[in-house]
Amino acid sequence: MSKHTDDIQTEEALNSAEAAEFQSQKIREFVAEEAPDSRTPGPVDEHTARVPDQQNRMISQHNLRK
Repeated sequence: MSKHTDDIQTEEALNSAEAAEFQSQKIREFVAEEAPDSRTPGPVDEHTARVPDQQNRMISQHNLRK
């Protein structure tokens, strides 16, 4: 009976490994197809995306006080 249990556990481990690999491959394919090209400009430019240093310093000080 122990050999049968070992066989079942081995098969389950192989099945879960195959399922994980399949899922990883599908996620990679989806990201490759659906993710936008990072080299193309989007609706946010560098000027509007950055927080000024003074504002960033004030936010940091405020968060440290909490």
